[in-house]
Order: sequence, then C-alpha cells, then structure tokens
Amino acid sequence: MPHLAIVCDLETTGLNPLQDEIIEIALLRLVEGEITDQFHTLIRPKQKVPEAILRLTGLSEKLLAASPSLDEVLPLITNFLGKNPLIGHNVSFDRNFLQTVTGIPVVTRAYDTRELARILLPDAPSYQLAELCRFLGIEVKRVHRAMDDALAAVQLYRRLLDKTRKMDGQVLLYLTAFLQQAGSPWADEISSVALESCSQKIKRTLLFKPPIEEIEQDLTCPPDFPQSPQELFDLLKPGGSLAVHMVNYEYRPQQLHMVEAVTRALEEEKILLMEAGTGTGKSMAYLLPALYWSISHKQRVLIATRTINLQEQLWQKDIPLIKTALGWPCRVALVKGRQNYLCLQRWLTILQAGNWTAGEAAFYARILVWTQQTVTGDKSEINLTGFEQELWQELCSDSETCQGSRCRWFARSCYVSRIRFKAEKANLIIVNHSLLLSDVRAENRLLPEHAVLIVDEAHHLEDAATEQLGETISRSALFRWLNKVNRILVRIKELSLRENTSLNSYHQKCLGAYSRVRQAVDLFFNLLQMMVIQKSLAEDQDIGNKYIVRLQPGSEGDITSILQPERENLLFALKDLLTGLKKISEHIESFVVEDEENNNLTWEFTCLIAEGTRILAVLEFILKGTMANSVFWVEIDKEENNHCFLRAAPIQVNKILYDYLYQTKKSIVLTSATLTVENSFTHYIERTGLDLIPPERILALRVDSPFQYDSQALLCIVKGLPTPGKGKGGIYFSTLASTLLNLADTTGGRMLVLFTSHQALRETYHRLKPECLERGIRLLGHNLDGNQWHILKEFHNTEKAILMGALSFWEGVDLPGPALNCVVMVKLPFWAPRVPVVEARLEDLASQGKDGFLHFSLPQAIIRFKQGFGRLIRTTSDRGVVIILDERLLNKKYGRHFLNSLPVKNYIEGDLSLLKKQIARWLNPDAACHIKSNKEI
Repeated sequence: MPHLAIVCDLETTGLNPLQDEIIEIALLRLVEGEITDQFHTLIRPKQKVPEAILRLTGLSEKLLAASPSLDEVLPLITNFLGKNPLIGHNVSFDRNFLQTVTGIPVVTRAYDTRELARILLPDAPSYQLAELCRFLGIEVKRVHRAMDDALAAVQLYRRLLDKTRKMDGQVLLYLTAFLQQAGSPWADEISSVALESCSQKIKRTLLFKPPIEEIEQDLTCPPDFPQSPQELFDLLKPGGSLAVHMVNYEYRPQQLHMVEAVTRALEEEKILLMEAGTGTGKSMAYLLPALYWSISHKQRVLIATRTINLQEQLWQKDIPLIKTALGWPCRVALVKGRQNYLCLQRWLTILQAGNWTAGEAAFYARILVWTQQTVTGDKSEINLTGFEQELWQELCSDSETCQGSRCRWFARSCYVSRIRFKAEKANLIIVNHSLLLSDVRAENRLLPEHAVLIVDEAHHLEDAATEQLGETISRSALFRWLNKVNRILVRIKELSLRENTSLNSYHQKCLGAYSRVRQAVDLFFNLLQMMVIQKSLAEDQDIGNKYIVRLQPGSEGDITSILQPERENLLFALKDLLTGLKKISEHIESFVVEDEENNNLTWEFTCLIAEGTRILAVLEFILKGTMANSVFWVEIDKEENNHCFLRAAPIQVNKILYDYLYQTKKSIVLTSATLTVENSFTHYIERTGLDLIPPERILALRVDSPFQYDSQALLCIVKGLPTPGKGKGGIYFSTLASTLLNLADTTGGRMLVLFTSHQALRETYHRLKPECLERGIRLLGHNLDGNQWHILKEFHNTEKAILMGALSFWEGVDLPGPALNCVVMVKLPFWAPRVPVVEARLEDLASQGKDGFLHFSLPQAIIRFKQGFGRLIRTTSDRGVVIILDERLLNKKYGRHFLNSLPVKNYIEGDLSLLKKQIARWLNPDAACHIKSNKEI
C-alpha cells in the first residue's frame, strides 16, 4: 500500500462540475494505513441546493449558509492534499470535480476502492459504498456525508487488503499480471503482497476451487408418507401434517382444489391448464403433488419458470419448507443453460494466452478471484456489467466448443458435468423457460429424461418459444469472433517461423482474408445502422430504447436489397476466411508434433471454425430470408449504436410446441395468474398449439384469489383527458404530468405509474421532475434513475415517491404493504403494431381470414392489463386504488372485455376533480362508506 495517501470524499449539488458545486469535503491522511490527520468542512454554495440533495445528505440551507465559501477553505484543502496519491470510493469523480471547480491540478495517482472491491468481491450485490459496507458488516453512521463516507472507505480499504493477504500466492501473481495489463494502479499493491507471501502461500496448482464430495442423501420414505392421493390431500386440511409442522400455515380451499387437479393430471396423464389468482398458494399446490408423484413413481419432474425471482422462491424457500415440514426424501437440482457456467478448459486457455486487452484483463481479474470461491461456476453469482456479459461468452461452456469426455476436466471438475450428474439423480429439476425451449430446439437432448413437466408463469410460453427458437447475430459477436481469429493467427505466425513450412503461406493468405472480413463487417454494419436509424426516425417509431426495422429480403426497397453488394461481399469474405482457417487446421493436424500445447491449438481451431460456420449460416439465414414461418428484423440500441443485432423468429410456434413438447411428455401442467381472457382459456389454447391436442386430454381449472378485491381495491377511470395524437403531444404530456401530480398529492405518493411507451415515460418524467422536487416527492424513472432492481429498492425505502415503469413493470413487481397504495395505467397495454413479430402475426392471421385485433392484439392486451391490475393487492391487508387514464375503456366496445377480466365487480368514472375526492375518501378506511356513483362491471 502507499506509504502516505489522502482519503478524499466530496458531497456536491450534482454530477456536473461545470455547473454544480461542492458543499462538503472530508480528507484523511493515511500513513501506513493508519489515520494520522483529518480535515472536514461544509462549504457555502453560490446557488440554491436542489431539494433532492438536501434530503439525500440531511443538510439544510441554513447550515450551509453559515459555512465558509470554497475560496475561503481552498488554501487549506490544497495544503492538506499536497502531491500525495488519493484513495476513495469512485475517487476519480472526486479528483476530477476538485480539479474542475478549483482550477488546481490534483495528483493523478488515484486508488479507487470501488475498483478494488469489484475485483476482490465479485459476488457483491452492489458496489455502492453503503451496500458494500452492509455486505461486509462495516458500520456506517450516516451515508452521503463526506466524513462518514471517507471513514467507511478506509474501513473498506483495510478489509480488501486483508483479503489479498489471505489469498494463494500463485493466484496473486496472476492477479498482478491482469491488473498490470489493465493499467490499474492497484497492480503495484497486489504485486507487493504477492512477493511478500509467495513462498508460503502457493498451496495448489489448480486455479479454481476443486469440487466438494456431496454426502449421499438418505432416500428412505418416512412411515407417514402418503399411500394414496387422498392421504396427500389430507396433509393440507386443518389439523393435517402441514398445519402441524409448518409455521404460519394457513388452510386455503383454493390450494386444495389445485392439489387435487394437479394430482389428477399426473395420475391420468393429462394436460392441465390452471389459472390461480394471487394469494392462492399456487407454487405449493403443484410442488406437493409433483414431489409425491416423483417419489411414488421413481421418475423425474421438470419445473420451468420464466423469472429468476420465482426460481429462487422455489429453490430457497418453498421446496426446503416442504422437505423440513414433511421429511420426504427428495433430491432437487437447479439447472441452467450451459452458457451460464464457466468452462474450465476455456478459462485456463485464456490464462495462458497473455495477450489480453485492458478491458479483458480487468474482467479476468474478477473471474480469477471468483474461481477461488465458486462451487457451481454459475455466472449468476457474479455482478456483471453489460460489457462483461459479452466477455463472458469467451469463457462460458458452449456446445460447439465442448470436448465432452475427451476434456481433462470432464469427469470430476467440469461445472456442467457436475450439475448434469446432480440432475440425473434428482426428483425435481428446476429450469427456466429458455432452457426448456432450448431442449425443444435440440429435440429433447439437453435435459435428463422426464415424464412430467410443470410450466409456471406459463402465459410467457409463446414469447419464450419465439425468443429461444429464433436466431440472433450481432456486430459485436462478429468482432468477438474476429478477435479470437486474430489471436490464433498471432500464435500461428510464431509456429510457422519455427516449422519453416508451407504453414507460412497459409498464414499470409488468412491474414489477408481476416483483414477483408473486418472491412466488410464495418462497411455493411455502418451502412445498415445508418439506414435503420433514418427509417425509424422517418416513421416516428417508439419501440422502447431501440431502433427496430423489419427486414423482408427479396422485397423491393427492402434494406437487404439496397445493401445486396455489401451483403454479398461480407458473406464471400467470411467464406474465404473460413476456408483459410480450415487449411491451417488440416496442416497442423497432419504436420505438427503432438503434445498438449498443440492438441489445445487443434481444439481451438476446431471450435473457431465451428463458431464461424454457425455465424455464416445465421447471417445467410437472416439476410436472405428464405425460411417460411419466419420474421426478420434489425435492432439497434439507441444509447449504444454499435450494439446492432440481426434477428429472426418463428411467426407461429404452435406446431413446434405440439411436436416437441406436448407429444414427448406424459403429463403437463401449465399454470399462471393470467392465462384466461374473460374467464376463458380459448386464446391461450389457440396461441400455444393446445388446440392440436385431443380435447379429452386437456383439463382446465380457474381458482380465484382469496383477496376481497371489492373492499381492498378501488377501480377508477378518469374521463376528460386529451388523447395523444399527431401535433398534440405537448398538450397531452403536460396534462398527463399535471394529472399524475394531482393524484400523487391525493394518495400521498406511493404510486406506481405503468407506461406502454418509453418515449411517453421520458416525456412525462421531464415535465414532472421540477414539480416533484419542489413538493418533496421522489420521482423514479425506469432507466432514468437506475435499473429496475435499484429503483424498486429506492421506492420501497422512500416515504413519498412516484415510480414510473415501462412494460417490464406490468408484472413481477411485488410491493406489499404500505409501500404502494396506487397503481396508474396510463394507456391500455396494446402491443405497438410495428413490432416485427406482432406485425407478422397479424399478417398471418389475416391470411387465415381472421381478425388480428380480436384474435391477437386484444387478448394479449387484456392479459397484460390483468397483470398491471395485480401489482396493487399482494396480501390480505393491502388496500389501494387502480386508476386508468385511458378513456377507451369506456367509449370503445372492446372496453368491456378488459373490465370483465378483472376481479372487481364495480368501478367509478368521472373527471379528475370528482375522482380525487372519492380516492381521498377510499384511502381513509373510516370514510370508505361515503363513496358513491359506483358502476357495476
């Protein structure tokens, strides 16, 4: 560590040093890691401090007004800093802010504890200072105060250095190499620790944690294990085993009905459609009969979910609860797609390569530390950025690069082999929809054989199949592959100089082909991106944070036709490069002496050629568009224009699901809280291919929520708002912002606003922001104030807040209790008709003589509408208001279909002033009886 360093922390009025000011500064002098001196002061700003900053820091205008100005304390600050290196959390911000505001150069050597924490704590849930301190058990008196944060940074710094001193010496040497390549100032510090402890700390040659032998589980059934379905049902009744052994168990008749239905489906080899409202205990209702059936029949049951949250609930809560309460012998495996797991062969090959870029080296430093602690090799254990997610593709297990039983790590150490072995022995296997559909795509060769399938969150089945059974290729994926080609060609150059053979000639030809492919990729994608952005802007499309244009290869005026010369040039250059790589690979196999290094080289070539061949096939498939029942499009991230994707998806998935899913299972349970439209499963059956199944094989059950919606939820429809339209945007968004602000005043904040358009969300957010600041309301916008996890957490911890979310917030958001008392749906959630898959499906229905609106757009919107309504009431004690700002619910014929799908019997309608009075009364339980003018649905 530096002999002498200054720990620095600032509090500022904002993030822009050109217009914002410092309001507090804390400096600590560290000598050999010990604090020997300190400096702290508040600073009087020249401008008014934003209300949000005062609330964040706990400071007041009065306190700041009595403090010295920056000019008064600047000599003291510069004298304390001297020319010493800085340490701090995200310290580059503090250093740059000081330099810009004061005009005085600050020493450039800066040690960022956030950077070091990202490396040494790869599994930390967050790298904010307060969250890291909570993760490590470091006490912090106040957050967002300069002195407290500076002291916390010192504590964090010491903890991190302590961790390095306990690490293996060989690991530290590799870590030093990575950090030096990344250009990190921490490289010298880690190197010092490595040199001090190298002799006694090299304990093993493996650069990953070896597998731990699992204790064989006793699978003897207890004497009271049910001997019949009826005995299973008795477990749930008052006085049954669950009531006796499970804390806070509550008997629910709805849950018993579901257990009976699932048991029947499993025993009679049927397909069960089961819609279960919130609070019915759905997951327990299928887990119990699934476990009972698996143990009784000695066969596996596969459970597939859409979201990580539900997977974790099953894995960490529900299944352990059942096992503890009933003592049933049960093995469970949580299995993910192989790309979620680290490939040891690829990782160790990268370790030996040495020619990493700075960004790669920084990422590999994190992976190196993580491999010393992970048992599963599952990337969900690491907190990865978007860039790191891309780099992960170079490390993860992959079917095209896997050597299988020929790999030295396959038998004992391979993470994929370990989880597969565990799954083979399991009663229950938990997967996500993506892996389930990948198994469908691979004709059921990926997952262990299973007779029974349970799909939860099954309303996503069509979308999951569309995503997983499609194809994607990106510009960045092409360049990742080309970077690997370049690296292997560098190694071939060294080999060709040693061998002095025709290998050198092949190498030169490949270099030329490689250069032509890079140029062709750049030319094609640059022109493609320019044309897509121009076309999107001209058509005024709003499809989230993306520019999206449908491709119709062969059609006159289509982008693929306009770019045909560039397309053909790219495909030809890629084929030429692959031909050259194959010749080098063949030459190496026939000429080079066999040893471990050259065997690895041969394997790398095989993998590289396989990956390139697949890239070529996908490019041809999308750009030539010859496959029937497919839709093609281009997608560009608005914030990262280099993130350009070519995509393809099946238009209809019903026949695929029928052939490869329904026909291969004895029994299937498809369940969700939202499967029906107006209490009918017809739409779901048609969309997912269940209409191809004999009707006598299908069972259906609807179970209503136990919540008393008519006394817990008030449904309001606001009349008189302007409608959005061409030239009316300004009026509409201003009125919308004013309406939301009025509703927030009435509800006391605690309001979730659901949008169908990111553009509408942004327009409304920017109009609301100044007013919310003045009124002390925290406004949180999706992708404007952080990601979904971050803003949900902040909303939950804020007394008065408005949370604005787009489509991903319409479901899966769980805010029980006082955190939420109002849900606002700005518009009815119809899909944008220009979304390529939606557009293609509407065309397909039209070709069948069907009305696309009635058969697709309307039912899909109703299901999402039900999901949005379901965000409000999550427990029996919740109470609040759902407000719809779309008058089409009243003045369009289809409006009644939305209302008929809700669990409430009444609603109120009227202008905003009337509804505000009704809402205020409703939210005061003592006055709820005074509400008038309810209409029956």
